[in-house]
Amino acid sequence: MTSDASAPSREIVFAVGNWAPMVGENAEGFGIHSKRVIAVFKAMGYHPRLEFMPWRRAYELTRRGEYAATFSWVQSFDRGEQFYIPDHPIAQSNQTFFYKKSRFPNGLDLTSLSDLADFGLRPVGVASYWYEEAYEYLGIPADMVTNPESAWRFLDANRADVFLEEEEVGKRDMAAYLGADAQERYVISAPVKTDDMFVFFSRQHPDGWSLATAFDAFLETEEGLALCRQWRACAKAAKVPVSHYPQ
Repeated sequence: MTSDASAPSREIVFAVGNWAPMVGENAEGFGIHSKRVIAVFKAMGYHPRLEFMPWRRAYELTRRGEYAATFSWVQSFDRGEQFYIPDHPIAQSNQTFFYKKSRFPNGLDLTSLSDLADFGLRPVGVASYWYEEAYEYLGIPADMVTNPESAWRFLDANRADVFLEEEEVGKRDMAAYLGADAQERYVISAPVKTDDMFVFFSRQHPDGWSLATAFDAFLETEEGLALCRQWRACAKAAKVPVSHYPQ
């Protein structure tokens, strides 16, 4: 499944949003996760191209089949019915809550999403992220905004109690949007959820199934294993049942 230099590359277009440093239009190599996906598909004989847009649009257009694939996403509830999710992830993420020290000077003991309801806390989140479905499923009122910058400014204005974000992404965005001293003003919880992150392939695109199966097959080869060992994400992921959310 390695590429043949004499054969023309087949183009594959991914719909993605900005989630630096993992995926970013202005990041070096388009971000950490983008480099991984691009390396895999180049090795498979494809010419990968990324089109950047709001995350909700990337998700919806891929679901509808206008794009073959999108990344990086976590499994949740009905996504396995909407997309082909491969066995192999491209990364793991640690989801942590961020909140202001001044708002909760005694701290918050948060270990799961359901703790928000127990403590009467209102989160802010980014529309189309996995937790939007989770909050709705758990009956937790949440304010959804269109991008991470809006979420951080919403939180900093005391219009919400907590913001759930991948830890390294959150640290970077907090400094970028709220200033270098922001970490002195905020608490970062212990990880409440560790997720495998995936490329999602469209069930409505004519190439969706073949791309998903080819992706998994390539990562079982010696060449594929050599790549994913660099990410420490070679193991097959357990599939999330579509009937409930992990708490």
